[in-house]
Amino acid sequence: MVSMENRFNLAATRFDQWLTQSVYDKWCSEGFASNGAAIERFTADGVADWQADKRIRVQARQLFSMCYGYKQGFLPQGPTFVKGINKYIDSVCGDYLPGYYPMSIDANNQIKNNDSDLYDIAFFLLAYAWQFDALGDNSALDKARRLTDHFDKTLASEHGGWLEGTYAHDVRRQNPHMHLFEAFMQLYLFTQDPYWKQFADKIFALFENHFFDSEYGVIREYFTPSWKISPEKGDIIEPGHLMEWVWLLNRYEQISGQDMSTYCDALYAKAKEFGLPEGGKWLIDTVKPDGSSPANTSRCWPMTEWIKAALVMAERHPNSEDYGEDAILAINGLVDGFGHPARTNQYVDSIDTNGTILDPLMPASSLYHLSMAHYEVMRAVTKA
Repeated sequence: MVSMENRFNLAATRFDQWLTQSVYDKWCSEGFASNGAAIERFTADGVADWQADKRIRVQARQLFSMCYGYKQGFLPQGPTFVKGINKYIDSVCGDYLPGYYPMSIDANNQIKNNDSDLYDIAFFLLAYAWQFDALGDNSALDKARRLTDHFDKTLASEHGGWLEGTYAHDVRRQNPHMHLFEAFMQLYLFTQDPYWKQFADKIFALFENHFFDSEYGVIREYFTPSWKISPEKGDIIEPGHLMEWVWLLNRYEQISGQDMSTYCDALYAKAKEFGLPEGGKWLIDTVKPDGSSPANTSRCWPMTEWIKAALVMAERHPNSEDYGEDAILAINGLVDGFGHPARTNQYVDSIDTNGTILDPLMPASSLYHLSMAHYEVMRAVTKA
C-alpha cells in the first residue's frame, strides 16, 4: 500500500507540473498585451479575450503572480512582466495615487469605472508586498505605505473597518477586509514592521466581533453599514471563505502568538460538513448558515482554499492523517475537476456537482488562488 506521504508527493508533483509548466506558460505566452497589460481572461476556445474590460484588481493579482513565480524560481522572466504591468497602469492611471486606482478600464484602455474599491486596494497591497520581497523593490513598499495611509483616512468607517469604496453602498462585505488581513500580514512577515501588524489586529477584531458567527460556526458575508447582518443577503455562506479564514487565522497565530485553535477547528469542520454535501468531490459555492439550500455549483477558487486549509490543519494536528488525506483529495479534485479536459494548459472557472463544465472561461483572477495553493503544497513537500 502506498503511504500517504508518497500519495501526497505524487499529487503535489502533478499539481506543480500542471501549474508551473503549463498554466503559467499559457499566461506568459498569450496573456499579456504588447503594452504590458494583463488580459482579463481566455475564452472558451482558449483565445485571449481582447474585447473584455480590464478590472484593475486583475492587474494587481497578476503583479502578485509574476512576483510569485519569480520568487519560487520557475519564472525567470517575472520581473519583465511586473515592469510591463506597472508601466501600463502608469500610462492609463498616472494621475491616481498608486493602488488607489479606478475599478475598470475598457478594451481601448480608457477608464470605464472611475470609483476606487476596497477589494482592489487589498490586492495592490499584496502585490506591493511581493514586489518588495521578490524583486527587492523598496519603492513598492513606499507605495504600500502611502496607499494605506490614504485609504485609512478616506475610507475609514465610524463603525469599524473601511467602506466598500468611493461609491455609495448600503451593503458591506467581509471579503475585502479578509484580503486586507492577508495583505497586512504578508507585509508584516516580509518587513517585521509593527505598522502593518496594527492593521491586521484591527481586522482580527472585526472577525471576532462581526464576521464569525459563533452560533453556527460560520463566516457571515454581507452586512449593513453598521455591521449588522444584512437582511437581504445575510444568509449566504461561502464554504470557500470558511477554508480561507482557517489559513489566515493560522497565519495570524504565527504573528500574534494568540491561539486560533478553536476558530480553525470549528471553521474547517463546518466548511467540510456544509461544503461537501453527500460526499461531494468539489467544495460547493454557497449554503445557508444551517447547512440548508446547498448550491449545485462549484468554482475553481474554493478548491484552492481547501488545499491551503487542509495543509495548515495537518500542521496543527500532526497526529492525525485526516487532513493530509483531505489535501490529497483537494489537490487531485482541483486538477481533475477544473483542469480543461482538452487543453492541458488551461483551467475552467465553474462546474456542477457532477463535474460538468458550466463556465469554460479561464479568468486571470484565478491564477492568484492557484499560486497561493501551490505555495502551501510546495512548502508541505519541502517539510516532508
